[in-house]
Amino acid sequence: MAETPTNVVIGRSRDCDLVLKDPTISGRHARLAWEDGKILVEDLGSANGTFVAGKRVERALVRPGDDVRLGRAALPWSATALRPFLRKGGKDTILGESIPGSRFICGSCGTRGLMPAGFKGGVLRCGACGQRLIVSQPGRRWPRMVASVALLAAAGALVFFGLRGGRESPLGRAAESLVSDARAAGSSSPQEASIRIHSVEKVKVAIDTSNAVTRNEAVRIAAQSEGPYSVEQVARIWSHVRGQWRYVNDPRGDEYFATASETITNGFVGDCDDFSILLVAMIQAVGGEARLVMMDGPQGGHAYAEACVPGTSDEVRDKLAAHYRRHPDRNLGRQRIQTVHFRPGHECPVWLNLDWNAGVPGGEYEPERWAVAIYPDGRTETLAPAGVQVVPAAAVQTNAPAPDTRRMASPP
Repeated sequence: MAETPTNVVIGRSRDCDLVLKDPTISGRHARLAWEDGKILVEDLGSANGTFVAGKRVERALVRPGDDVRLGRAALPWSATALRPFLRKGGKDTILGESIPGSRFICGSCGTRGLMPAGFKGGVLRCGACGQRLIVSQPGRRWPRMVASVALLAAAGALVFFGLRGGRESPLGRAAESLVSDARAAGSSSPQEASIRIHSVEKVKVAIDTSNAVTRNEAVRIAAQSEGPYSVEQVARIWSHVRGQWRYVNDPRGDEYFATASETITNGFVGDCDDFSILLVAMIQAVGGEARLVMMDGPQGGHAYAEACVPGTSDEVRDKLAAHYRRHPDRNLGRQRIQTVHFRPGHECPVWLNLDWNAGVPGGEYEPERWAVAIYPDGRTETLAPAGVQVVPAAAVQTNAPAPDTRRMASPP
């Protein structure tokens, strides 16, 4: 039997314990090692840096599931190559009031899952690695829990929890109630129901489009591409906000949704949901239509904005490419736009991806397990997960519904 590793080297080189192919990652980029029940992340002199919660570090202590990025690539906590290392020191469950509601993070493998509605504590099993966990205080954000016996497994792509004990078991009834709550709330998925309960009203209030601070900032930036609402104005707003953004976590133990005007006043500071709320509010303020998307993927909960932009996907791609040729992003440099990533809808052919991790408006989506949109008026919609399908430009119809995320390639 192979000896359990006490440290893990991550990088692009084949001799690394975890090999990641992202071009922003160095050959031997960073090392992970257990230290007093936490994981020490150590940068190995990489060219593009190692970041924890948005801050560049040389060394930092983290826990499985924390926001760690190597260059521009997120550390894949759930990667198979990391599991032996994580199991060596990971014995607890981390709980958080993240996006949306209460979720768990397996301390053994870093996999995240959503707690069933009404779950007040009990026994769970991580569906990814089988770690048995006792959850006793789901109301607190980061309590440490003790590993133990379990009957509930984290589920697959559509619902987080699958049952091994059957419908008649207490945990079976808890999972059934999750679906019932979704139907009762007028939602088409359990995740949408949870978001409607925990997040919608807060997000709706935070999108303060009519606030003078928000409106004035949006108009000032968009006027650099004067005229009716356009994708060029969206690009102006995205680049302006992204170029000044500084990442700061929410208060400990709370999910805080800053208003758009508050974020502007604070100098463009906040986390991913604050960034998304600001973009939605500013785009709405100049006559556009935008929405906030909450999702869960391999790296956990995340939020980003999408904007409905006029024109076909090919026209949007060409306009964005021309815009960035004439106006290079002062922070990201000159960018060549060859593809546009978006969701098609019945009333909006192009919902353009505005994720701050995308590198440019219309950049690539991160892989998603599920996604739910929140509109400024409080409506919600369960979306098909992004990052799962690539469709050639000629195969996409502008009147298609929104069952899949599409990516438009530029002509050869």
